[in-house]
Amino acid sequence: LPSPAISFKQVATVFGNLALAYGAGIVVPALQREHSDPARMPRIIVVTLTFVSVCFMAVAITGVSVVGCQIPGNLLFAIAGTKLGFVASRGGVVFAFLFMQMHVTIAFSVIIFPAFYTLERLVLGIHKTAPLVAGTSVPELEAPVFGDMDTPMMMKDVTKGNGEHHDMDTQTYKAPGVYPKVAALRIVVIAACVVVATLWEDRLLDLLDFTGASCIALCCMILPIVFYLKHFGSQVSWPERIWAVFAVVVSLALGAYVTYESAGPLFNPPPASTGVPPWNAPKFPYCTGSYVNIVYTNTSYHQSFATNPLRF
Repeated sequence: LPSPAISFKQVATVFGNLALAYGAGIVVPALQREHSDPARMPRIIVVTLTFVSVCFMAVAITGVSVVGCQIPGNLLFAIAGTKLGFVASRGGVVFAFLFMQMHVTIAFSVIIFPAFYTLERLVLGIHKTAPLVAGTSVPELEAPVFGDMDTPMMMKDVTKGNGEHHDMDTQTYKAPGVYPKVAALRIVVIAACVVVATLWEDRLLDLLDFTGASCIALCCMILPIVFYLKHFGSQVSWPERIWAVFAVVVSLALGAYVTYESAGPLFNPPPASTGVPPWNAPKFPYCTGSYVNIVYTNTSYHQSFATNPLRF
């Protein structure tokens, strides 16, 4: 398999896609708020992120092990055609597209919901709660005394109060005239997303890198660590604090670099080519030598190139 021409830009620009891959972290505060046992959230986060990392590593290793440095930016589009020099099983291609559609649908709904919630609070004025005063504690349900533990009515009231606490948003949406406004606001947000996707349909990978390196990295990686250190810095050990600061600095540097690199093709795209590209035009920028132009399965071409590269 052809080996890649590794450079800093190639390695650093992966940050945008990786940050986007972990974008679901934006829903962690909502899960923490709604979870019936918030103390289990650290374990849930570790298990979930580990599983996600294993899945991404499996996809990455499988792709590179098959096509090497000629791996395309979008595997689905590549296996649907003949860009990689072979025709994939049509049944496998159909299943891959179906599963990808399911993944995108679920991921989009998960990531967009916090934006809905925030806009509903800012624009419509709902979901607002009274701020906590410094020096006060969060009110909790009063535990029944020992003599009341056997009283069914007391236990029913406690369960009801706990349910109302976790069902606050549902009651908010049921208020008269609220949900039509919420639906209209969400439709506007979805329409804006469709417009953005349509404008940059030919720059999908750059758009993903730009979004991941800017918004997702800031909201899901940098700010959570900063807020964590702000509120619990005095309780955090020095090794953990040093690691957190290091993660913030590296994320800021890579995020700024990838945002700048991906913003160029989005906001100042190069002129589109109108002519027919030559047969040996560069197709695989991550490779070197003859593998830049021709798919690696064309062994006769690469053997001829290795023997007499001046002919090409």
